[in-house]
Amino acid sequence: MKQPLICVTGGHLTPALAVIEEIQRIHPDWHMFFIGRRKTFEGAEMRSEEERLVRALGIPFYGLTTGRFQRSWSPFTLLSFLKIPFGVVTAFLWLMRYRPSIILSFGGYIALPVVLAGKILNIPVITHEQTTDLGLSNRIIARMAGRVLLARDVGVPIRRALFSPLGEYHFSLLPDTEFPILYITGGSTGAQSLNALIYPLLPALSKSFYIIHQVGAKDMENALRARDGMAREDRYRYVPVSYIDVRELSWIYHNTSFLIGRSGANTTAEVAALGIPALFIPLPWAADDEQKKNAQSLGDKGMAAVLDQRTLTGEILLTQINIMMKSIHHYKKKAMEVAKHYPRDGASRVVKAIKESIAMTNNS
Repeated sequence: MKQPLICVTGGHLTPALAVIEEIQRIHPDWHMFFIGRRKTFEGAEMRSEEERLVRALGIPFYGLTTGRFQRSWSPFTLLSFLKIPFGVVTAFLWLMRYRPSIILSFGGYIALPVVLAGKILNIPVITHEQTTDLGLSNRIIARMAGRVLLARDVGVPIRRALFSPLGEYHFSLLPDTEFPILYITGGSTGAQSLNALIYPLLPALSKSFYIIHQVGAKDMENALRARDGMAREDRYRYVPVSYIDVRELSWIYHNTSFLIGRSGANTTAEVAALGIPALFIPLPWAADDEQKKNAQSLGDKGMAAVLDQRTLTGEILLTQINIMMKSIHHYKKKAMEVAKHYPRDGASRVVKAIKESIAMTNNS
């Protein structure tokens, strides 16, 4: 019997990787390829992390250049929109060449031309959606998909490695455990406005914490400049990095006192599943206040605090960090209660849906 070939695509990389790894674990005879971004940002020269990470799993990666629907008008809006047909043609050629059994989409502008091309070629589509309020691209994708998997029903796929850190692995050469670890993150690409709030606080924070700060590739120079401005004897307690892989993240999650960061679907799912207290600063311009809703859902359970960036100052942030640290045992207790009931099997549920869709297609 011919084994299925799955085309994976979309902008939500972390759950995509979780599902790819789950397929490799339970169906090693299945075949996959990935269509995604070659560059980190539109017009950037730096290769995307998604290409590196997908290839590291042994999955063929094919780059796609396309445009996106934008909420506001700028001189680049029309140019971006005109790239969409080019993306559809490119995706059509890749799909014609390999004829996958199914397309697994993780949403966003990069997945839209792949799904459009798949619809033309009559290739079944499954899409997983992390957010409750869909953007324009995802609304179009949902209309063309044979099956839409919502996070509230199947969960957010979480990579297995996050639950089992390697005992001998250290994120950094921390010289001792005198200070608690504080993990600050803006997500896989960083958050420059959040970073800008953190940098002036480093001299004060480094007196109480080891700080691991995921700043994103675009802000690494600013982070290093901020570290140079710290007292020489404190600099070793600030570790800025552009990107953190799953092994490193697993170690951090199991050793940090709490997390400071945005509240995208991946981050909130991971801290909930692992029982990690968090101080969330939701992205102010996220569609339909999606990040605020994510953050508040965990804040209501007592495992997180939530601050509004629009009224946030460094002084307020520093005060809240100190308040959380003084009550960290209370936050940790609440976080562990949430973790007991949080589903960890989102990836296996997606794989089950893929099997069901493939079986239906073969029987039709």
